[in-house]
Amino acid sequence: MIDETQLPYLTAHQQEVLRRFAWMEASVEELRTSMTGVFEFELQRGHRAARTWFRMPEPGIAITRRHLENALNRKREGRIEERDLVEWATIILLNDAYVLDTGDEDLIAEWLNDISLHLDAS
Repeated sequence: MIDETQLPYLTAHQQEVLRRFAWMEASVEELRTSMTGVFEFELQRGHRAARTWFRMPEPGIAITRRHLENALNRKREGRIEERDLVEWATIILLNDAYVLDTGDEDLIAEWLNDISLHLDAS
């Protein structure tokens, strides 16, 4: 088991990219590039995995209903594809820097899981 005190903190830039990604203002590739060495992920159909090598930020980056509404509105308006929505939800679930808003944690978790697991990412 890794001693978390030996892990690096996320840089201000990495945290900003994570915040922008939560609002769908940063792409998956921008996130992947900015997180090189501290967060790796695979988003293949049927196989989604992540490895994390960073100290969890305090406080974490909160995901709220507004984030979900923003993502779903972008999909409804045709600004993103279904694959983008699936990848967004999956990364939110896989990255430990994100925390679900405690007031709506169950609802947000249910929606993110439904999007990640039940929509078509092909």
